[in-house]
Amino acid sequence: MPTALELLLAGLWGYLVGAVPTGVVVSKLARGKDVRQHGSGHTGGTNVARVAGAWAGVLTAVIDGLLGLAAVLGANSVFNSPWAGTAAGTLAVIGHDWSVLIHFGGGIGLAKLVGALVGLDPLRALAALTAVTLLWLLLTRLLHFHRARSTILVMALAGPLLWLMGASPPTVLLGALGGLVVILKTIPDWNRKYA
Repeated sequence: MPTALELLLAGLWGYLVGAVPTGVVVSKLARGKDVRQHGSGHTGGTNVARVAGAWAGVLTAVIDGLLGLAAVLGANSVFNSPWAGTAAGTLAVIGHDWSVLIHFGGGIGLAKLVGALVGLDPLRALAALTAVTLLWLLLTRLLHFHRARSTILVMALAGPLLWLMGASPPTVLLGALGGLVVILKTIPDWNRKYA
């Protein structure tokens, strides 16, 4: 188990990696627009796709996922503990959502959370991602539930689902804490109208 100082350093590393505003950079390069001034105002792949096109949105999501992965793998390699990865991964999502580099704005953090979970437990993370994606699609496409509310529901299931799949305690904690961060960032969209 890492010391409190090691967890703090792992978290700081994760926050700084997560704070890289990929969507702002990609949107500016692709269309010369600030993604924060359009659509939902979020900096993640979905809003970048609205502002700068599908390929830009996919590129943003992939890079954000890789940054989440880098946060966890970097912390694990330095501190040789999955608990350090949990701290780094959770703080990477927080860094994405409230980035010091863009005046504490950001996205929702889904891609960073997925990347971070893959860094701790690739197979269970991908299985859980598949399950929550299918549930989200069922809720939003077939049952026509509100997108933000559906996201909140499936994120509340992230930790328990990983636990049911037999994931390690650090992975379950990352899923639960990262899911909670995503929920907190999504709550302001509770009544948002989607085109």
